[in-house]
Amino acid sequence: MVKISLFFYILSVLLFINGIVLTVRGNVTVGLYIVFGLSICCFIWAKFHIQLWQLTSSGILLWLRRLVILGIAVYLIFMGLILSCSYTDVDYTEDAVIVLGAGVTNGKVSKTLQNRLDACIDYYHKNSDIYIAVSGGLTRFKDGTEAEAMAKYLTDNGIPEDVIIIEDKSQSTLENYRFTKQIFEDKKICHDSIVFVTNDFHIYRAKKYATYCGFENAHALSTRTDLFTFVPALIREVLGVIDMWVFKLK
Repeated sequence: MVKISLFFYILSVLLFINGIVLTVRGNVTVGLYIVFGLSICCFIWAKFHIQLWQLTSSGILLWLRRLVILGIAVYLIFMGLILSCSYTDVDYTEDAVIVLGAGVTNGKVSKTLQNRLDACIDYYHKNSDIYIAVSGGLTRFKDGTEAEAMAKYLTDNGIPEDVIIIEDKSQSTLENYRFTKQIFEDKKICHDSIVFVTNDFHIYRAKKYATYCGFENAHALSTRTDLFTFVPALIREVLGVIDMWVFKLK
């Protein structure tokens, strides 16, 4: 029992530190709140796990305990599914690239988004016979669109303006694809085979949405996520995947 307590105390502290680092960075998302919530839950379990286990040993509370355990198991299964798809499968013969938005503050791309754009730039150097669509609407701070900031970053790093397509209306991954596909069709840009650029934790959902929106031959260009951002992002992504299956893909 002492080992169990020690494990959850350590886990609580690590999650709390993770939350503090993200707060200092200004990365305030749903995932951040979940991280702090998990930190509190781990601390409570470490301190009172014997009493809580005894309290939930019979009746309705026993069924509640089973539901919690089942919920944790399902969450872990979804995490495994997400992580199993977090790889790159491009072959550098695709027709177009779509860079999915990931946060802009004061007109500057976030570190996560910068990683995506750098991956796109590297791809362009290996296959320059493409169009690059940057996709993302107004930021939550209403200080410009993600697409505009992304386009500026690309041109500042040597990508020609005439290959960049700006989609600046979308507010979700699903809209990223829908609106970009419409622009491709309006401009008669070939998109038989496309590359979508996003973070490792986002590949599974992004590929499902790509197929759903008509990009049948969509390839992933996966970018890594730093450790402090990865934990809350993965936790939040599970909720995104559940939302996708329950409400979006119908």
